[in-house]
Amino acid sequence: MPLSWAGMLQVVGDSKRIDRAIKRLHGALKGVPARGVRLTWRGGELRTTIHWVRDDAFWWAVEPRHQRDALVLGHAAHPPGRRESITCEINLPRAGADRKVAGIIAADESGAFYLAHSGRLSKSGFREFLADGVWRIVQWPDGEETEALIVAPLASPRLTRLLGRFVDSVRRFKEGDPPPAQPGLCVEPSVHGSAGTACDRSLVDLALHEELSKRGLFGGAADLFSLRGERPRPLFALIADGEPEQLALAVGSLSLAAARGGAEVRPILIAPAELAEQEGALDSLPFACVRYRWRGARAVFDGLDDALA
Repeated sequence: MPLSWAGMLQVVGDSKRIDRAIKRLHGALKGVPARGVRLTWRGGELRTTIHWVRDDAFWWAVEPRHQRDALVLGHAAHPPGRRESITCEINLPRAGADRKVAGIIAADESGAFYLAHSGRLSKSGFREFLADGVWRIVQWPDGEETEALIVAPLASPRLTRLLGRFVDSVRRFKEGDPPPAQPGLCVEPSVHGSAGTACDRSLVDLALHEELSKRGLFGGAADLFSLRGERPRPLFALIADGEPEQLALAVGSLSLAAARGGAEVRPILIAPAELAEQEGALDSLPFACVRYRWRGARAVFDGLDDALA
């Protein structure tokens, strides 16, 4: 899978900027507090207050440690009990940049902060397991470049949903579950798309997959876009932001793929509702356009049934 480039992300090493980013993270994380919970992991335990984020099925706590803060996370589809097992933790240095620590605060050209993870876990193979994650090259203060998983933009209103997906991915990986099934929309993201856009795209992608699965359109997980019956196979292109480049790429690629597929495919453009409303030209496209809006942290679609009919 090609890596995306939108101006390389820079690892933040300045203590004041790290402190500002961590405070922003703390302020964005909500949840129902549970006090005096006994947290256990291999080789240790502690008692602390955790916060359960019900809608995104995880709990979190921040534990100050020597020269770093540990964001401790646990999968929790149900209210946490008096004893919980830690699924993972993201350690963030308070100053400097330490490649030995998995947690990373990164920033883009505009100064926006991102929570990232090196991808190193106690068990190897996480990079391959989560191949569809938002993996980017980050540059360290000393000039070295490494790959990191972008968990979430800290300013995103969908931060907790993205963090919950990361926790669930780590849980499934450690439990030996198969890699997550992703719909693999026909048009790949632009290599110039921002990391924040890529994170949003992953949520739209997932919501679309769920909506299509509810409609029973597919023959099985091995071939997601195989329709039952003789109807044309839907062929999707997804725009996750309103950038002209993204629109041009999606429309052009979808048109080309549709021309190659002929009557056997049904091209469908998935676009943000605000973009569709601004760009009247979308109404004159030779294929269907499904609009989506954010309802909380979930994408909801308008016109999907008509496009599939």
